[in-house]
Amino acid sequence: MSRDSTRLAAAGLIGLLLAACVAVEQAPPPREAAPADFPENVYLKAAATTPVYRIDPSRSLIQVLVYREGALAKMGHDHVVASREVRGYALLPAGLAQAGADFYFPVAALSMDEPELRRSAGFTSEISAEDIENTRLRMLRLLEADQHPFAQIRAARATGTPPDLVLGAELTLHGVTRALNLPAKLSVDDGRFSIEGETDILQTDYNITPFSVLGGALAVKDSLRVIFRIEGVRVGN
Repeated sequence: MSRDSTRLAAAGLIGLLLAACVAVEQAPPPREAAPADFPENVYLKAAATTPVYRIDPSRSLIQVLVYREGALAKMGHDHVVASREVRGYALLPAGLAQAGADFYFPVAALSMDEPELRRSAGFTSEISAEDIENTRLRMLRLLEADQHPFAQIRAARATGTPPDLVLGAELTLHGVTRALNLPAKLSVDDGRFSIEGETDILQTDYNITPFSVLGGALAVKDSLRVIFRIEGVRVGN
């Protein structure tokens, strides 16, 4: 394989990652409207009698770690994709028996390989801004972002004793919804809440085919590591 072909193969690999998104130096895209079915009014009405918290996107972060594999894995890169545009609400009554949350983020606002996040993940390979931008365009086509512009998460129940909980949740991505059990730690204090945790998801569960070439010698792992920290402030504070 020529050097140019190798570079194209590696770029193609990155482009098919779920984690391939926005160039680091690119200005953030304008905020899109919320999903049509987002139940904002339900939470605002509940806030009259129950503790409801509005998610603070400036203090919330979702990261997705994407890993390479195969005999030629050194030709590719591991990646960190991040959303800093998480919006929504959490309902946290006493005892948490009726707890729930709905939040979303726009796919087009994802960032890729922010330097500090790469360092935190232990990723050391260098990626050019041009490759990142080309990858972003491929990713938007892959996820059909024009048809499915949002990722949505709904938590319908919580079990356990704070701070240690397991959230029964649903993740909708690429137009596909799957159930998840999310181990998490919850903190509620002085009109604010935070919840953090991590889990693994499979691309194939969301009708995304992990990229591979050369009989799998250069490939993307199906499994993605999702790390989240969500913070919010009580409505009415």
